[in-house]
Amino acid sequence: MNVNFVTPIISMLRTLLQRKHKLRLVVLLFMTILLSVIETFGISVIMPFISVASTPDMLDRGRYNAVFRFLGFTSKDNFILCFGLGIIAFYVLRAAYNVFYTYIQNRFALGTFRYLADDLYEKYLALPYKLYVQKNTSELYNGIAQAQNVSQILLCILQVCSDSITILMLYAFMLVVNWGMTLLLTAILLLLIVIIVKIILKNSKRLGVKAAEGQRHIGRIQTESYGNFKFVRIKGIADNYVKQFDKSTLAVSNAQVISATLGAMPRNLLESIGFSLLVAAVLLILFRYGSAESIIPVIAMYALALYRILPSINRMLGNVNQVAYLEHSLDIVYENFMRETVSEGSVPVTFNRSISFENVSFQYLSGPIVLRDISFKINKGDKLAVTGPSGSGKSTLVDLLIGIYKPLSGAVLVDGMELNDGNVRAWRKKIGYIPQSIYLFDNSVAENVVFGSAYDEKRLIKVLEMANIWGFLLQKDGIKTRVGEGGIQLSGGQKQRIGIARALYDDPDILVLDEATSALDNEVETKIMDEIYDMSKSKTLVVIAHRLTTVEKCGRRLCMENGLIKGIQ
Repeated sequence: MNVNFVTPIISMLRTLLQRKHKLRLVVLLFMTILLSVIETFGISVIMPFISVASTPDMLDRGRYNAVFRFLGFTSKDNFILCFGLGIIAFYVLRAAYNVFYTYIQNRFALGTFRYLADDLYEKYLALPYKLYVQKNTSELYNGIAQAQNVSQILLCILQVCSDSITILMLYAFMLVVNWGMTLLLTAILLLLIVIIVKIILKNSKRLGVKAAEGQRHIGRIQTESYGNFKFVRIKGIADNYVKQFDKSTLAVSNAQVISATLGAMPRNLLESIGFSLLVAAVLLILFRYGSAESIIPVIAMYALALYRILPSINRMLGNVNQVAYLEHSLDIVYENFMRETVSEGSVPVTFNRSISFENVSFQYLSGPIVLRDISFKINKGDKLAVTGPSGSGKSTLVDLLIGIYKPLSGAVLVDGMELNDGNVRAWRKKIGYIPQSIYLFDNSVAENVVFGSAYDEKRLIKVLEMANIWGFLLQKDGIKTRVGEGGIQLSGGQKQRIGIARALYDDPDILVLDEATSALDNEVETKIMDEIYDMSKSKTLVVIAHRLTTVEKCGRRLCMENGLIKGIQ
């Protein structure tokens, strides 16, 4: 393979794989060498057997006689019978080792997929939030899907190593038997292989990029259409999505068809030319010497060796084609693997007095500064309303409060302790967060409310009662009521109440509402806000809202405008 093609692949794999995977890879390489030795011996032993079986008198002279006497045989027939049975037993053991090697090889490759997929998923969940919001979720799905292809690359590389060693050993044996004929075959086949490899590498990398892009588009189209299912039906644009989907699947399938065709090309060419050359050699000997009896064992050995070598060369070229085709998948996984992540700790944080913003500024990855020199204090037990027009920085302020974002400058202090990566997990456990859009996954109400915390049925029912939705659920299946994907089986108000119950389940010290009721009508909003005020009497409450009626019961108000505090009461 071209060094320029191999080097970046090896470099990326070395970075991606852990030490334990590298050690297993070394063990597999030793197993590969043993497999190649077994394969070579299996081929080389055939010629002596055919020679002895066709001409028993060979046991009366030379090295065959020395082996015959060393093993203590007196009957030529018995020697030939034992020789044949020994070869049969060897081939049975060879088959067993091949099966075991294939199992270990595939276990390693697919075990690596599991490691990469798990690690990528963990990294996605540890992405800085301001980086996450810039990503399309279909790209994240695609990154994990491509990890399967990286395991396939590893499998291909292992198979290339196995076939390479087998070919080299068999080739050395063929040189010993007849170096002239071997070199002639080599010159012709090598020229053919070089041409094939150039064609494969040139086209497979291009096809791999095309297929990976097509897969990404397929994921994006599905995410968009499923996420906007109702609007797709209302606007009658399903056909548009179907056409886009068909275009992407066509691009992927065309790339796979051409790649599969390229993969089949080496086998057909190499086998046709290789065995044609062998038949031509036999015909040449017949026409020149009138008989090929003396070289039948040699021809048989060559036929068997080529029968083993040509499929190995074909597999090698097929695997080179596959590696080139999947190289873009490795690029995607490597890029995602190297993304910046946040390591967060759970150093205890107490909240007995206040939360202070001290000269806090914030900026997203691109664009102007969103918040500039923000300073204010929230005392424990306060009911604080954060108001202001859209784009004034209200939600960003709250995201800094709950530790999702980190300040560009300045600090957020809790009882005098600065929030940082070392204590932010402990801080978030004190917060119950209710966003504007509650995402409910397709499971029971219980699973959606508990959401990864320790299950406590009494606590669960209590918070559902507090959120004023338990009566409705009793008319269904109680805590086992299914909500549908995205909460599609519930009304907007019911989803918000599930969100409130989720926020209350861990008994937080602080409740944060980020425009949690803005999508509801006035009557439902008023009712839910009354319930929230009632539930948060002993808690600190921070409410973001556009409508002043929503926050009329808050004791303090902070008004934002253009990333600055316009006023605070």
